[in-house]
Amino acid sequence: MKKIIIVDDSKFFCALVEKQIIDNSPFGVITCNTLEEAKIVLARIDQETIHACLISYRLRDTVDGEAVELFRKHKLPTLVLISDITARLRTRFWRLKVIDYFIKNDKHVVNEIVESINRLKRNPNNKIVIVEDSKTSAKILQTLLEVHAYDVIHFTRPSEAYDYVKYHQDVKMVITDYHMPEMDGCELTRRLRHIYSKQELAILGVSGAGQSLMAATFLKHGADDFIIKQSFLAEEFYLRVNSYLDRLNTYQELATAASNDFLTGIPNRRHFFNVTDTMHDSMVRQNAAVTCAMIDIDKFKQVNDKYGHSIGDVVLREVAGILRSSIRKSDVVARFGGEEFCMYMTGMPSDHAQVYFEKLRQKISNTIIRAEEHTLQVTVSIGVYSTLKKELTSMIEEADKRLYHAKESGRNRVIDDTLMLTAN
Repeated sequence: MKKIIIVDDSKFFCALVEKQIIDNSPFGVITCNTLEEAKIVLARIDQETIHACLISYRLRDTVDGEAVELFRKHKLPTLVLISDITARLRTRFWRLKVIDYFIKNDKHVVNEIVESINRLKRNPNNKIVIVEDSKTSAKILQTLLEVHAYDVIHFTRPSEAYDYVKYHQDVKMVITDYHMPEMDGCELTRRLRHIYSKQELAILGVSGAGQSLMAATFLKHGADDFIIKQSFLAEEFYLRVNSYLDRLNTYQELATAASNDFLTGIPNRRHFFNVTDTMHDSMVRQNAAVTCAMIDIDKFKQVNDKYGHSIGDVVLREVAGILRSSIRKSDVVARFGGEEFCMYMTGMPSDHAQVYFEKLRQKISNTIIRAEEHTLQVTVSIGVYSTLKKELTSMIEEADKRLYHAKESGRNRVIDDTLMLTAN
């Protein structure tokens, strides 16, 4: 477990923050009340286990930020507690590249600290693209973002940035200058908005020229915000970036929760049909090869009865994980309910399906599942249907018939079109 180090001379405040961190984050806490205690902790702890450090600017044995300097000297992510802020302190904090500072007497400060600590954990998964032909300006933005552990990619050419973002849906934000070769930032914004909505991608326009017309033009073309390079403060920049990414991540988490099965993390039945209806229409028009399969965990009720539902949940997640890792990007797998799953495979003819699903069955049966103190293995029965029909539901019904036959004929087997004809 990674740790948060708190250094503050108030034991009450340390205890208050420690409780909030433990209750609302996955981190452990180490507290110190003096600079000397902090030095001892740093000498003894494996610094790879430290997630972040919350350091008071003034302590009983230091009055001018020596503890902050110490932790930044070790290149540890540092948050600073102060009683008030001055221009000199701001300059010093950004020179030291601290993550943020907090006014200690703010009644909401503890919640803000925990939020910042949790955000620092999420930020490496937030990819930000900077589009800026000025190396100096790009370096300033990149340094600010990397202090907060964002995943940052820089492009000098808008066309290259556009191509990258178009094919990399994991990009969460684009920060683009206005004046650039090939196309300006507003045109880049307009093109990106044809691909991604504001719930999928945040766009911030920046420029050295701060005309109101430019800001309005950026916003009209679909940007979320506009920043003037020469006048923005680091705090303002961080607040805007964090705000838009928090909004984006919250929306995507809600969308994922609505479309994914809560237990296994793979798509649910409703999302399966939302996605495959359009896909299947296209496959029918092209007269393309399509395979549907229904998969059921054998004797799953016995697993629940013998080991308990918590172990059964682990089994479901393990099997779902194998199914998810076995498909291509063009395929869809979903939990249909209980211990039953459905797979929709595009471009897979029947001879390929026979080989594929037999290997999948063997992979599941050979997997050793470890849950709590138990070790177990399960098998699956699979019904496969590879004759293209206009209605997807008809193909699923046929696959379900073959699944039923696989169950009735002994379980732990694959029944496809060929075997079904032989059985009949």
